[in-house]
Amino acid sequence: MRPLASASLGLLAFYLLLTSPGFAQLKGNPENVCRNGYFPRESSNYRLAKIKGAAGDKIHFHDDASERCPDDVTCRLKTYVIPGDEIIVSRTFGKFACSWFQPRKGSETVGWIETDRLAWQDVKPPAMPDWLGAWRAYDNLIRISKSKAAGSLAIKGEAFWGSGSRTHTGELDYDAKPAADKMKFGDGTDEGDCQVTMQLLGKLLVVGDNLNCGGANVSFSGVYRKAPKR
Repeated sequence: MRPLASASLGLLAFYLLLTSPGFAQLKGNPENVCRNGYFPRESSNYRLAKIKGAAGDKIHFHDDASERCPDDVTCRLKTYVIPGDEIIVSRTFGKFACSWFQPRKGSETVGWIETDRLAWQDVKPPAMPDWLGAWRAYDNLIRISKSKAAGSLAIKGEAFWGSGSRTHTGELDYDAKPAADKMKFGDGTDEGDCQVTMQLLGKLLVVGDNLNCGGANVSFSGVYRKAPKR
């Protein structure tokens, strides 16, 4: 069994890292930063790739712990992927790609993977039924169903931050039309309005918001997996 994702952040730290608005490479972040909390909001066009190599290869993640990273040998982590594993890539930096690996069970690993180890995947645009279902990322839940409006989907979501008396919440309740593998919706275009983007990549849904869709520190940003039907 591969080592657990030591680079993964806990739920609290995940949301505390979400500190900057926008959906492109986040303003103010050094170019070598690649972390869980930023990942779902730093791109408008995520891509799927598969790890390539020979049987038995271990392709290690690199972190962003210093300005020498990810190139320096000291940046190499113990966590790794193997040929055939599928990852999501947000962007590239030199010879590395900021990558999210979601195992079937357990927490994700996020970090830099060398681009020469990637086989980029052509993904067919999803059909409307592919969006439907209950999607989860930690305690956050987004339900997507058919809307009464032709060609639209109904999106309802619940997000949480904190615990006990300090729990803050957020809600989504929108109709939106997908364009190929993406959806974008919200209350308006002002900086303080709730704004959300979604991109469906195979069985994973990348969601980014602008931190204005709920109470303090609440965010829907994350990589969601469809919950099994009961």
